Amino acid sequence: MPESWELHKLFAHNAESNGDYQSAENYLWQAIEAAAESKSFVKLAICMDSLGDLYFRMKRFSEAETIYNDCLEKQIGAFGLEHPEIAATLNKLANCQNFQNKMKPAEDSLKQALMINLLCFGEGAPQTSTTIRNINSLYARQGKVFDIREVSGWGQAKEQAPEQKEDSICKTCHRPFKGLQCPTCTQFRMTAMNPDELERLPVVCATKDIRDGTVITLSAVNIDVRLASKFDSFFNVNHVLGKPATRLISKGAALKLSDVDLSG
Repeated sequence: MPESWELHKLFAHNAESNGDYQSAENYLWQAIEAAAESKSFVKLAICMDSLGDLYFRMKRFSEAETIYNDCLEKQIGAFGLEHPEIAATLNKLANCQNFQNKMKPAEDSLKQALMINLLCFGEGAPQTSTTIRNINSLYARQGKVFDIREVSGWGQAKEQAPEQKEDSICKTCHRPFKGLQCPTCTQFRMTAMNPDELERLPVVCATKDIRDGTVITLSAVNIDVRLASKFDSFFNVNHVLGKPATRLISKGAALKLSDVDLSG
């Protein structure tokens, strides 16, 4: 039987899919309250992450930034300082800061995320490469060039990192699991597994931020990634080209059915 926080999170997803953002926000706050009653930092962080994502898609970047910061605090309490979930949230936080022209905080967030990915996966991993691309894009906005050696000395915190206190919970199937990867679904998560061992699906991903109402042209390409859902993503670029976006779609995100207006 699903827990109360799971049900409210599901209600929020359904409401957002129907364009009812106010109800989605209300349900997520109820999910956060229910998760808080469970005394689980992990459950609380999952609900906060969803609310931050909602605010980001609604272009409420300042509120999303606040929520992601709160989410980070809970994740650090549950996982320690160097879990890939923290790197993922730092990337989202940096996006919010970037949209608000907070260049220095965005740089710091991305460098922290990169340090975690380097420690967990190494320089050649997809997670690391994505963060480096985000940093390069941010630096390009400022007329600067990024040198990976800028984060070479950041790994000294490893020895002081607290032990992971809670099992992770999959953001998609909500099953608890140990380690860094949910083995029972295909959600796009930070993973320490060899990419060749993972199930990979060709899905349409945004190669740049797509604004709400923007007609999708060459901003989407077919890329192999792990999905949040097998059944709620596009697998053919032709199905989305020329269609307007229904919300803000961040760079690198797989396009979901609810992201594209198919009525036209």
